[in-house]
Amino acid sequence: MNEMTKSNKKIFILFFFVTTFLNASPIVDIETVRQSGEIGKFKNLEFSLASSRGNEDRDDFDIGIALVNNSSSIEKLLVFERSERTKDDLVEDEATFFHTRLLWQSDKKYDFEAYLQSSENPFQRYKRRDLFGLGVRFSELKNIILSLSFLHENEESLLGDEKSTDRASLYINRNISFENDSFISGSMFFQPSLKDFSDDYKYSISLSYNIPVSENFLIKFKFSESFDNDPPDLAEKSDQSFSSSFIYSF
Repeated sequence: MNEMTKSNKKIFILFFFVTTFLNASPIVDIETVRQSGEIGKFKNLEFSLASSRGNEDRDDFDIGIALVNNSSSIEKLLVFERSERTKDDLVEDEATFFHTRLLWQSDKKYDFEAYLQSSENPFQRYKRRDLFGLGVRFSELKNIILSLSFLHENEESLLGDEKSTDRASLYINRNISFENDSFISGSMFFQPSLKDFSDDYKYSISLSYNIPVSENFLIKFKFSESFDNDPPDLAEKSDQSFSSSFIYSF
């Protein structure tokens, strides 16, 4: 058994018993599952769980599945995720996330893409948030992934307030690999309103450390922050989360 395998097994055993700390529903990391540039069908199953017993019985879990179907001309992605918090066997909050995306490859320095997203997130005071976007993804950048798009967003808060916004969206991602096959992945979204650029904007940052245990199994430790300068209801502008996840690819 080589040193990398031994090290990965030790890390896996250690963190298998460490509970996951969640302040808010974690940001869904699409880039690590979309298999961009690879041809074929891919599936990923991701699971994280945090539990506490004693004065308070609490369970927080998050499960997600990603389906990818890539050809030489079109890349297709579908992601679904569900989060749930329970206290003393009673469900306190539930959140869902659905995202589908198409990318059309071209012979230029960029590709065209379209995406549709729907989510329910009471952790951030959203009863529902739906959006549709169109944009370009630059294909010849060596060290980073960069995409620009425009999206239309419809939101409804838990108190019933509705809001419709047109936004620009800037996305940047970069991975840093290490000799033991582990890697760090960093992503950033910045989404300002087209009508109120300075007062109505959102951004999210995600940083994860990924450890391959085998060809099909990965452990991920992720920190994320989301910021909404015009949040719904009386929600805080900023949310942070830390999660440890187990990912199986098949």
